Amino acid sequence: MQPSRGLLGIVCAAVLAVSGLSACTADGDADPAAVDAKSATGDQTIVPAPPGKYRKLPEPCGSLEPDTLKKLVPNAPDYTGDAELTYDTNRRVGCTWTGETSQGNRYLQIDFERVVSYDPGVSDEAQAESDYDAKVLQAGIPTTPGTPGGPGAPATTPPVAPPGSPAGLPGQTPTTAPASPATSPVTSPDLAPRLLTDVGDAAFLDDELMTRDSGVHRDITLVFRTANVLVTVSYAQWSADKATAPQSADLQQGAEQVADVLVKTIK
Repeated sequence: MQPSRGLLGIVCAAVLAVSGLSACTADGDADPAAVDAKSATGDQTIVPAPPGKYRKLPEPCGSLEPDTLKKLVPNAPDYTGDAELTYDTNRRVGCTWTGETSQGNRYLQIDFERVVSYDPGVSDEAQAESDYDAKVLQAGIPTTPGTPGGPGAPATTPPVAPPGSPAGLPGQTPTTAPASPATSPVTSPDLAPRLLTDVGDAAFLDDELMTRDSGVHRDITLVFRTANVLVTVSYAQWSADKATAPQSADLQQGAEQVADVLVKTIK
């Protein structure tokens, strides 16, 4: 007695459920088209992107020589620095120093971030490049020569408060300038926010003058990328005289000096 087609179908379905094999025909045979489709799908694999060049980060508080720190943040209580609290020192580290000059308080902060891509099709370096480009866009850095912009005007977005800064000053919403407004000595377009061509694989420098009822300060932010590592140098000075803004040239030069040293510590 020949088994019915209905019985063959039930048997085939049971086999498929247990073994995950290809489809059957009404006669109980495997469907060649289904087998070919499954084989073609199974052959498609994603080749993982290569890992980043750098697998670790330098010790941040030991990245700068004491003599360099004494020039950048003079009269600091100590030059060991305050290490940034992070949960994975292979991914992110940082350090901050605070000093004082006759013109006002100075703050220096450095931050290293090793970028890791969680997309197997995107390399760590490509992800770092994308993150860097996003920072350029967020800072509004001109990407072509001659684009208007500069550090002379007060910024509308307050920077992240540096550790140790006077309570209640950074992070507040900018207010109307003081009765005796701070004046900026910056007139050269060479000091305007810009891309840099001689630091790492890519770099930019931002310069913001912040004016508030309670104080005046200039914040220099230099960000550079080398392979899959992003480094941020934040160098700021609060003015002791509300009528006089800190000069851009000295602060920018200090930030670039720090960046030149840090790029060599990444190994």
